[in-house]
Amino acid sequence: MDLKTAYAPYFKVGAAISRWNLHTKAHRELLTAQFNSFTCENDMKPQFYLDRDACKAEPEKYDRAPALTFQHALPYLDFAKEAGIAMRGHTLVWHNQTPKWFFHQRYNENKPLADRETMLARLEGYIRGVLEFVQTNYPGVIYAWDVVNEAIDAGDFRKSLWTDTVGTDSVRQAFVFARRYAAPGVALFYNDYETAQEWKRDLILDRILKPLKEEGLVDGMGMQSHLLMDHPDLDEYRTALEMYGALGLQIHITELDMHNADPSDASMQALAERYAQFFRIYVEAKKSGKADVTSVTFWNLLDENSWLSGFRRETSYPLLFRGKCEAKEAYYAVLKVVCPEGEIDKWEPSFAEEDFQVTGMPAPTVIRAKENIWEEGEYTYEASYGFTPNLFAYLHPDDADRDCMIVVPGGGYCMCCGHEGELPAQDFFDRGMNVFVLSYTTDITMCVPLKDQPLKDMSRAVRYVRANAQRINLGAENKVFICGFSAGAHVCGSLAVHFDDVKDPNPKYADLSNRPDAVILSYPVITTGEYTHADSVRALLGPDPTAEELDYFSLEKQVTENTPPCFLWQTQEDSVVPVENSYLFAMALRRHHVPFAHYVFPKGFHGLTAANDAYFRGWTGGEYSMEQTMRAAWAVKEGKGIRVPEKRREELIDQFFSGKEWPAGDLDESLQQDVGKWMDLACAFLRRL
Repeated sequence: MDLKTAYAPYFKVGAAISRWNLHTKAHRELLTAQFNSFTCENDMKPQFYLDRDACKAEPEKYDRAPALTFQHALPYLDFAKEAGIAMRGHTLVWHNQTPKWFFHQRYNENKPLADRETMLARLEGYIRGVLEFVQTNYPGVIYAWDVVNEAIDAGDFRKSLWTDTVGTDSVRQAFVFARRYAAPGVALFYNDYETAQEWKRDLILDRILKPLKEEGLVDGMGMQSHLLMDHPDLDEYRTALEMYGALGLQIHITELDMHNADPSDASMQALAERYAQFFRIYVEAKKSGKADVTSVTFWNLLDENSWLSGFRRETSYPLLFRGKCEAKEAYYAVLKVVCPEGEIDKWEPSFAEEDFQVTGMPAPTVIRAKENIWEEGEYTYEASYGFTPNLFAYLHPDDADRDCMIVVPGGGYCMCCGHEGELPAQDFFDRGMNVFVLSYTTDITMCVPLKDQPLKDMSRAVRYVRANAQRINLGAENKVFICGFSAGAHVCGSLAVHFDDVKDPNPKYADLSNRPDAVILSYPVITTGEYTHADSVRALLGPDPTAEELDYFSLEKQVTENTPPCFLWQTQEDSVVPVENSYLFAMALRRHHVPFAHYVFPKGFHGLTAANDAYFRGWTGGEYSMEQTMRAAWAVKEGKGIRVPEKRREELIDQFFSGKEWPAGDLDESLQQDVGKWMDLACAFLRRL
């Protein structure tokens, strides 16, 4: 007997799947053999419905009803329809994975936030568009929607762009619109994590579920249930389940897994026993009428595909199946909750090897991948908070030899700003290069001086690219360029003048050149002297740097005839990093007869990044480069920061967890006519080399 058959008298049993699962025959067959429900793990979240290009191209047309795209959702909907398997919709409204531009006037992040009336219209148009498309083209396929996801945090409604624009009643408004357009019989759910915690449970009950239930707007409570081996307490979990059930709502266990980093037989047996305990709670609640559990969904099919080992990058063995779709002891333990042992068939998959190949996925126009540049044990920066410096690749999916560009974001050595990563990377990619964005070592707490670690990261990044030349199609005649912004330009400039100083202890890289073939420095931090950017120097060297350190990292003093060719640009109006930084470096290059180009534009502020059409339409790019900063911020919030004074802790909590947004103003679009040409000028310079 399989899972879906064994639990048919009680509730649906489902699993979340990714696009890779969907395009792997063995995974599809495991899903349909064992489960009678599934959830699209990621591709039906708001960012995948909202059509960025259409909204930005015609903001007036779509101002109150955003353009939508269903290209990401269609493969899942088609599969559900063809396979006859039910589907949960996840998720309509979430503070996360809803793009920032959606909340701004004219869908432009450089403009102020839209007003409440506009955002309510956009919210209604978005929910209506999604529901009507699905219900018209795939009637009966989706039986439940997570209307709102994770709206409670830190004792109140979560501060987010939804609360900033609409208010705390954004939750209610979403359910009003969902109820208005949902087909009869489609259940509407509120979904959240850690729902057994007393404070959170009570807030969800009092502030969300009870008011919505009174208005007839909600049908169910989604308990995500990302469990640990020792958390939550079984009694607390049972109590919460029954309290939600007492409202007369359906209960869905929506994202079930159990983090366990130990693959030993004893540990997997303990995992099995704990899973059995939770399934007994579900079945007993259903039988007793204390909670109407109607669906239980595991968060993916296989250990190897779990978000814990993927997105969270944790070693974990949290599910019922593994490897080649083999059943673990936990699978049989879950079955034994409702089946006599003699009625349980041994699950013995016999898929052919080719059934595990990913097939049918659209050919990518760009290959994106993230790779750590330091190997296990090599990276020892004290305040890493689990972060390892990495390169995020944008590679052409062909075998043509190409030059390579490494983009290095700025952020005052406190962070690697997202808008200075993806935007220029995509532009260089579109110009024919293979591109990497370097997330190097930073310290948002400004409490653990970085010293030469960012320089070492930059050096290793160049060597890493050269070590992988064949894989990334860097031919013998191709060049490796680096392009930095602000403090990221200081990182690039440091390598340009100190490449000979940085020896690599790993034999794999030691004999490879770390000298870039050319350097682009955008509104660069250069000097530690009169025109310095004080906060960058403080984060880099600490509050009491030595004279030798200051001299070493005052880059205009370190230029030699071996410094690689440099392209510099800045604006005369830069109020953050004085324009004298660029002049100092340009004059040093000239004295040492290093080829260079130097452009100072009359207008424009610090941080213009690519200054291209995407930027002026208000696209700031992905925030993957902020990983270390966010890890540090969370550590500080939890009291685990390294040598962080209380005052700085309060500042960081306010900065990252207050829900405040950096105020936006109208952008002078005329800047695109001159500053917007800098990438053309830079690439022309590179072609001359």
